[in-house]
Amino acid sequence: MTKKECNIMLFSITLCWASSYIFIKDLPADMSSYAYLTLTAGIAGIILLVVFHRALKTLDWMTVLRSAILAALIAGNMLMEKKGLEYLPSSTASFLASLNIIIVPVILLMLRKFPTKNNIAGILIILAGLFVSDGISLSGSSAVGTLYMTGACVLMSLYTIVAADFSKKSNPLVLSVLQICFSAVIGFGLWFLEDPGTFAHVTWSNRMLSSIFILAFFSKAYAYIMLMYGEKYADAISVTVIASTEPVVTLTLALLIPNAQGDTEAFSVKALIGAVVIAVGAFVAGSDFLDRKKINMAGKVTDSGEQQKEPFHTAGMAEKKKGCAMAEPLKQFLLTMVPFAVLGAAFKVMVLVEGFTEVRPANALPMIAGLSFGLVGALGCAVGNLVADCFGTLNATSVLGMIGNMMAAYIPYRMWYALSREKPNVHSWKHLFLYIWTACVGALSCAWFLGFGLELFFGMWIESVYKYVLLNNLGFSLALGLPIFILVTSDSIRVKMQGPKRWENRFGLKRGRWVVAVLVADTVLLLGIMLGVLSGFHLTNSVLMCLVSGIAALLTIGVCILPTGKERDLK
Repeated sequence: MTKKECNIMLFSITLCWASSYIFIKDLPADMSSYAYLTLTAGIAGIILLVVFHRALKTLDWMTVLRSAILAALIAGNMLMEKKGLEYLPSSTASFLASLNIIIVPVILLMLRKFPTKNNIAGILIILAGLFVSDGISLSGSSAVGTLYMTGACVLMSLYTIVAADFSKKSNPLVLSVLQICFSAVIGFGLWFLEDPGTFAHVTWSNRMLSSIFILAFFSKAYAYIMLMYGEKYADAISVTVIASTEPVVTLTLALLIPNAQGDTEAFSVKALIGAVVIAVGAFVAGSDFLDRKKINMAGKVTDSGEQQKEPFHTAGMAEKKKGCAMAEPLKQFLLTMVPFAVLGAAFKVMVLVEGFTEVRPANALPMIAGLSFGLVGALGCAVGNLVADCFGTLNATSVLGMIGNMMAAYIPYRMWYALSREKPNVHSWKHLFLYIWTACVGALSCAWFLGFGLELFFGMWIESVYKYVLLNNLGFSLALGLPIFILVTSDSIRVKMQGPKRWENRFGLKRGRWVVAVLVADTVLLLGIMLGVLSGFHLTNSVLMCLVSGIAALLTIGVCILPTGKERDLK
């Protein structure tokens, strides 16, 4: 894993944790902090055990002990964070959480580990951003919330330093699973002591259950797996610097995403300036222009961007000697369909266009499934979308949704193997660009098919459907799909890719520049359609849009039959 890939993974964790403040606000005000810890960590633990139970075959007592220590730190952090949010707005809590940019270096200095000049300069800039933002207030109830968030920050700083050491000594995946499960046990024990009625005394609602599941899946299960693998390749200060950008993300989300009452936080010029300063500080701390000399620490990425030999591999994943059960089409299909359906159903409460679409993190999966499993993965996305629609938006237009999500997975797959002789990865800048390009074409194709399909087959033109489908597919493919793809293509996981074999060139066409020309032309037309939609044009009010859409349809078919390299020729 290169430094670039590691940073992308770590930033995705920041995105999850920043958005979690928004969803915590949607929980009932009277929900116990212990109940919150038990439910989120418990659901996350169940998910991880079901998916990664084979990894526990490598379990040893030192890993159990390390997981227990990490769980105690996580539990303390979660409880204090939940309590602090009862007194503070989301953006203020996030700014306070960034104070670990001070605490982590102080602890490391005590351990005789010294930051670089860039680290020091970046930390000072980030601190300036925190104080400029007006994010800290020490009056009334805010003082109580500040104390709780500061305590959470101290525990998180200790966790970051300890995890950076433990993840290099034990299997990161096993550490992730066990620490989340131990956190749930700790939470339930404290909850039972506080209220023996536990689950019976919770006021359940669809909105609350959805928020709990979202928090469990993203801020716990997803975030801590990514964090353990990220800590394996990065040092504690690098992790802390990237985490310090959390206020920037939280500020943006708090302004855009309404809470359960439909309210968003008020815009603040000072908060905006502070967020920009923090982003600059993070950039300075993460670069090396003040100190070109790099230290190749154990488990850290080297100057060339290559990693040292990795001692851990995911049990149950693809191993050359034993073969890979995941290569079986049925398991590939289920591995795609089930997560898509579960995520799609969980977010049905976050409606964007009634009866048609909602906020959909599940749209991060088509890129991963398509590039990994080809047509089987695309079919898994299609069926998963249909199953998710059964929880609130199932109607005749769901057929369009199935085809659209299948396109979002299959088109990137065909594009990749038409342009590259390597298995899908983003190790180089060239392949990162290719991932982004294919994600854009997949998202534009899906939005075009769904938006114009509604108008052509059902006589309904809903401009917002086109826009939200495009944003869902492209945004989540990059924000969540990319870091997950980095993990599954790393040496630590080794998921076996299912590339084209004998059916890759049905018409005897040879690969050449015309392949690139077809893909560029398709991209340009789809971008033109997007600009046309944003300008108010669609099929029934523009002959030109009809003509362009017809050509785009032919090019899309062409993309699906482009000649590709045979699997034996791929690196």
